[in-house]
Amino acid sequence: MSLKSFLTKSRTLLSGDYREVERNAIAARNERVIRKYKGKGDIYAVLRLYSDEAGLFSFFLKALGGISYCRQHGYIPVIDMQTKENIFFDAKERKRKNVWECFFEQPAGVSFADVKGKKNVIVLENPRMPEGSMLQLLQQERLRKYWHKAFVKYIHYTEPVKEEISRYEKAFAARKKWLGVLARGTDYLSVGVGHAVQPDRDTLLAKIRSVKEDYGCDGIFLATEDEDILDMIKESFGDEVMVLEQKRYRGKQEQKLGQKADYKKDAIAMNITYLAALDYLSRCSCLIAANTGGTTGVYIMSEGFEYTHCWFLGTMGSTDERTLDIDKL
Repeated sequence: MSLKSFLTKSRTLLSGDYREVERNAIAARNERVIRKYKGKGDIYAVLRLYSDEAGLFSFFLKALGGISYCRQHGYIPVIDMQTKENIFFDAKERKRKNVWECFFEQPAGVSFADVKGKKNVIVLENPRMPEGSMLQLLQQERLRKYWHKAFVKYIHYTEPVKEEISRYEKAFAARKKWLGVLARGTDYLSVGVGHAVQPDRDTLLAKIRSVKEDYGCDGIFLATEDEDILDMIKESFGDEVMVLEQKRYRGKQEQKLGQKADYKKDAIAMNITYLAALDYLSRCSCLIAANTGGTTGVYIMSEGFEYTHCWFLGTMGSTDERTLDIDKL
C-alpha cells in the first residue's frame, strides 16, 4: 500500500466513516484477487445486496445489473442476501437462509455457501441497477431487449414461486386481452420520502377506462397492495378485474410497509405473491403504471406491450411536481 493510500484510509477512519474504510478494503482485496486469478481460472463475484427498507424489485434490479457486469468481465455471479441487512430476515434468520433463494435460483447455479472461504472470490456491494431509467427503457428498444435477454437467461423462479403462479393460470387464460395495472398506494401516502409520486385515484381510473376502450381489453389484471384502490376499480369494472389473493392495507400508513411488524412476519409469502402478480402483468397486452422498481421489473420481464403508459411525477420529498411552485424560485 502506498503512503498516499495509507494516509487517505487513515483519514477516513479517523473521520468515523467506517463504511468508506470497508469499501476501500473490499476494493483492494478485489484488485488482488483479479490480478492473481484473471486468465488462470474462475473468479466468483459475490453480489452482496442489502438495504434496511428496499423492496424485492430493488434487489432484483441490482442483481440484474450485477449479473450483467459479471458477464461483461468474465466473472461467475453469486447472489448474497445473507451477509447484510434486508427487510425480509433478521440477522439470526440470515444465518440459515439466503433471501434471494426464497424467490430465485442462483444465476450460475452456484450458491453463496459454495464460495464461502474460497480465495478466488471478489465482492460487489449493491451493484448498480441497469443503466437507463424506465423512461430510457421506453425510448430505447435496444436497452429493453438487452435487459430482457439477461432476465430470461439468468433469472429463474424457485418452485414456491412457480406454484403460486400456476394457481391462477386457468383464470388468466379465460380472457383474451388483459390490461395490466400496477397501482402502488398505501406505502406512499405519509412516509414516502424518496418514493416515486403516484397518480391520484381519479387519474388512474380515467386512464384505465380510456386504454381499456381504445385497445379492446376484455379484462383488467390489477397488482396492488392497497385495498381502497382495489375496491374502486372493482366497483367500476366488476368481474372483469383479476387480482391474486394477498394481504392488503387500507388508508394512510404511518410506517413504510417494509418496516411494519405484520409485513415482516409474512414478508416471504407476500413477496412470492407479489412476484407472481408481476409475472402476470408482464404477460398482459397493455400496461398502466407509475415509475417504480416494480414497473421497471415488469417492463424488463415482458416480451413487450402493445401499449404502455407510465407516469413520471417526480419523487416525494424532493422533485414532487405537485409541490413545485415556479414563482418561489
